[in-house]
Amino acid sequence: MTQLVLYGSVTSPFVRRVRVVAAELGVTVTMVDTATPEGRARLLAVSPIAKVPAAEYDGQVLFDSANILDVLTTRGPRDVLRPLPTSALERARELNVVHAIDEVTLSAIRLFYLERDGVETKGTFLEAEQARVGALLAYLEAQVDGGRCTQAPGFGRPELALVTSLEWLSFRKRVDLSGYPKLREFLAAHRDRPSLAATRPH
Repeated sequence: MTQLVLYGSVTSPFVRRVRVVAAELGVTVTMVDTATPEGRARLLAVSPIAKVPAAEYDGQVLFDSANILDVLTTRGPRDVLRPLPTSALERARELNVVHAIDEVTLSAIRLFYLERDGVETKGTFLEAEQARVGALLAYLEAQVDGGRCTQAPGFGRPELALVTSLEWLSFRKRVDLSGYPKLREFLAAHRDRPSLAATRPH
């Protein structure tokens, strides 16, 4: 199968989503570490939006993790993620969960980097950003049931997104999950999945 050149950091939750699906499909991944000056220069040379992940796959440059996942899952020899519903309304409900996960992840990432750079949180928009993280986690706590994010069985995009987000939040010490028992139960349900264990941030 075609090799995937993946631009990003191994700790990024969005990059990890791609690495998980690639591992499930048996696709060989060559990482370009964009945390280095050389890697950043290579990213800028292929992506005008300079967003990670980006990828090169079968001669095509792909922007954004969702786009990369679409290509991998469409061209893969077997289904590794639960297909999105064919009903527009059901599809929208499932993607609502994905969008909420993406937003809590992006808010937490912004907080992590700004606070690491010494930006004051109190009395700034970062207070609202922190409140947004809490509100979104409360929403997600209400969505999960065991190892599922929706009523549909199996491992799909919402489950992949939530595992990678929650484990990044824990890894970067952005949230204390002790107050979210259903989210902890959800993580426990997926802890031993080989592709997740192999890509877990350290």
